[in-house]
Amino acid sequence: MIYEGKQSIFSHQDQYALIRLVNSEDDATTKKHEEGKITFTLKLAKYLSTSGIGDYLDSINVFLSFLLPVLHLIDCYSWEQGGTQDVGEAQPYITIPELICYIYFLLDFAINFYLSENKLFFTFQTTSLVEYVSIFPSLLARLNIITGYKYIYLLRVLRFLLCYKLDKVLQRQSMEAYKPIVTVMAIIIINSSVLYVVEQDYSIVEYIYFMVVTISTVGFGDVYPTTIYGRFSIIVAILIMFLVLPTQVEMLTRVYSLRSQFARNKYISKKEQEHILLLGSSQVEGFKTFLNELYHSDHGLNDTNTVILQPSAPTEEMTLQLKQPALSQKVIYLEGHPLQNKDLERCSSKDCNCVIVLANKTSRTPKRDDYRNIIHAFAVKQFAKKQKSRKGARVCLQVLQPSSKDLYFNSLGGHETDQVICVDELKLYLLGKTCLCPGINTLISFLIQSSKPSYDTTKYDKNKGEWIDDYLCGMQNEIYRVPLESEAFVGLTFSQISQAVYKELNIILFALEVELESGTSVFVNPADYLFEDYLHYGYVIATEMPNIEKIQQTKFPEYIQKNYCFPNVQRQANNKNALQQEAEYLKEILSEGIKEDSQKHTSYYQVKPQTITTGLPKVGDQDKFENHFIVCGVVSDMKYLMMPLRARSLKNIQPIVILNQDLIPTEIQLQINKFPKVYFQQGSPLNTEDLKKACIQKASALVILQKSADQEEGISNIVDADTIFIYKTVKLLNSNINIITELASISTISFLQISRNNYVQKYDWSVSEPFASGEIYISTMLDTLICQAYYNPFITSIFDQMILGSASMNKKNKKLYQACKLQQSNLFLINIPPKYLEKTFGELFEILLTEQKMIPIGLYRGEKVKNNNKPYVFLKPPMDVVLQSKDRVYVLSAKQPKELETIIDNEPIQRQENAAQYFNIKSKLQGEEGRVDIEFSRELMKFNDKMKNFNNELIKINQNVFNQGLIHAEFIQTVRSTLKGELANLNQAV
Repeated sequence: MIYEGKQSIFSHQDQYALIRLVNSEDDATTKKHEEGKITFTLKLAKYLSTSGIGDYLDSINVFLSFLLPVLHLIDCYSWEQGGTQDVGEAQPYITIPELICYIYFLLDFAINFYLSENKLFFTFQTTSLVEYVSIFPSLLARLNIITGYKYIYLLRVLRFLLCYKLDKVLQRQSMEAYKPIVTVMAIIIINSSVLYVVEQDYSIVEYIYFMVVTISTVGFGDVYPTTIYGRFSIIVAILIMFLVLPTQVEMLTRVYSLRSQFARNKYISKKEQEHILLLGSSQVEGFKTFLNELYHSDHGLNDTNTVILQPSAPTEEMTLQLKQPALSQKVIYLEGHPLQNKDLERCSSKDCNCVIVLANKTSRTPKRDDYRNIIHAFAVKQFAKKQKSRKGARVCLQVLQPSSKDLYFNSLGGHETDQVICVDELKLYLLGKTCLCPGINTLISFLIQSSKPSYDTTKYDKNKGEWIDDYLCGMQNEIYRVPLESEAFVGLTFSQISQAVYKELNIILFALEVELESGTSVFVNPADYLFEDYLHYGYVIATEMPNIEKIQQTKFPEYIQKNYCFPNVQRQANNKNALQQEAEYLKEILSEGIKEDSQKHTSYYQVKPQTITTGLPKVGDQDKFENHFIVCGVVSDMKYLMMPLRARSLKNIQPIVILNQDLIPTEIQLQINKFPKVYFQQGSPLNTEDLKKACIQKASALVILQKSADQEEGISNIVDADTIFIYKTVKLLNSNINIITELASISTISFLQISRNNYVQKYDWSVSEPFASGEIYISTMLDTLICQAYYNPFITSIFDQMILGSASMNKKNKKLYQACKLQQSNLFLINIPPKYLEKTFGELFEILLTEQKMIPIGLYRGEKVKNNNKPYVFLKPPMDVVLQSKDRVYVLSAKQPKELETIIDNEPIQRQENAAQYFNIKSKLQGEEGRVDIEFSRELMKFNDKMKNFNNELIKINQNVFNQGLIHAEFIQTVRSTLKGELANLNQAV
């Protein structure tokens, strides 16, 4: 059940919507019930129950039921001891509150009588009889309708019995201890009042004293009853105490014995200390990864507490994690449910700084788990809203399916500061991007993970022959956010500042946070952006948090001229976060850009969709494939795997072959039949003949998709068995192919290990060769990412740009970005030009940034460079690291780098051959789209114009020099004829 009784935290509409999410089969019945005729009585009862007003009315009734006996005791103190039975008129401070109590009791009784279904039963039930006896006699006496004798006013003390109505409220709040307390107080108050009326030997205070010492079995004997009525009342009180009180105490003990310590504990928030609420169905490894990242020393002194709210007590493994010294004083584990108000109050959810929900990556029912996690996050926000929280609870939510992200923002109205990270979406993005850029998943894990094997980078020796030193040195780098507010930056471009910061401080400034009219956005490598005189925030790659003062004091060469011609645009005209705008746009292109219509989205290459009956083209229909990508298996949301491979930022796209035993389901086929050059081959990746049909020997990359939990039963190690067998089979057929896969259990990574070194035993699985080469995707990386998103909401936007490039840019703000010379860059892996071999990484950084406006951030070192059997990622190498022939470099560039510029050397003959080879060609995208690469033709025309200008300039220079007698006329004619021949070839190519 989503709500329970009167203590619901949702409005009626919210409950109806959420129940539909969890159990859509009940829609028709629920709708018929809602549309039926409802009487005013049912409407009023439902309103009092769902709005919480009924609880407030009951609480007021209980309070006044306690107040009336207290007024009676005060009134008794003023009575004449041993006098007449007629007490006469009371003081106004007694009568006025007493009449108010009577009026409220009568109104409450009338409302409950009206709402009762069986009015006859309600009239004669026990609580109604107590109402009659405690209200009407004393009310009539107070109104002087009847004589106000002492025993008449004595009846009003019975009102204290109705304090048991607190059961409706406090029982849901786990306050079982109230029953014995109410019983003891009722015995004391009622019997002391009875003794005062029937005995009249002592004051009311002395009789209260007598009842207390009697119940406590002390019995001093200084006060005692003398009449038969007084003694009889004491006998009744003792019998009630012996019969009722032990039963209530036993029940209380039993309830508390069934509940663990974690179900009884509570967290009390403090104004000066923030805390986060951690929910979700993640396994212990996910919580461990998140907490280790949250409290890592790289994030500085962290005084934030973490409250974990789970429906069950912690497991033994979880208990060991909570006892760690770094977590024992910061993490509080509570057993409870996010849909219960009492549990949300125990964890002070209304004052939490952020609600973080971790998903179970191995769930067999991802849709149901997503709905549950979304409802839990929504419940906390609704509770905080109703409690008028002093701070709005921000949500960082993990979901398993991409459709759940839309559900959270569209159906439940997620706030613009909320972040939803989709596990399957990001996983497929990375698997697809790894085909183009091997090692990107390893590189990103370095950038977001703080807990890693330690290594002293100051002792790094580039001459050591082991690859592990390079790998561990690069692993120490992370992303840090730093302010850029120095006046020295004003008038300089981003690339100029990035080059100076790298040269002086050895840190890579690769992204910038900019305030614009549309809000605050982050841009990866906005090379031409001109710094203005206001605060910017930069994102740097460094081994530790950089010194902010040194960054602000960065010096620039005197020959750099500043440009103060700033674009005329407004900044931060509204308070809306541009991060939400980017998320909305990305959601738009995912949901609308790949629909079944004729319109193409400019962010991705698309073709006219094929009909379902035809299906995807088979491999046998094609002559041959080369440098293509093979995808083994089919999963839901397959389009997210294709999108990085069909982004418009790519100039050339490679064919994709899907190899699967069964035919592609219709719903998946509809997702991918708009992408060009996607082919299907029915067969098994464990069958060598089927792999050969897919041209495995000529393929450049292969993706192994793991079977979903509902397709494969058993423990995670068995699920990985197929992955291991496919890996081994493919490597036998093509040892050079780049393989990318996901492992359900990290322990199985040893089966993919080639060498027998002890690095894994010495450090951990992150130093294994398969992970170092980028062949393995680990899902716990997303637990680290959501923690980084808690510290910096723009971190997910940075990785979206690295994977998708400009495809993730909000086109609605494109003109604004162009006016400010802002661009988004993609991550590419390119070959190092031969003329730059034997140079250092620092020299390459300066050359690529200055000439190509690309930011190198690391190397992908080939096999056998340093006793390594597989390639490995070397993130941000030291400046003096010498480049090798097998190295490739990771660069951040707005456009795909042209390999032509990396292989042309200074030989004229070779230049002509390469020009003829690369220029006399149409776009590789022509195939199914019938499209010639217009941009490539424009580049040729520009190059043609430059050659003409160069020819004219050369003629002028030679004529001037010829007058000095330094060059012969025959030489000039030779140069002219050579240039004319080259221009003729170029024109023919165009």
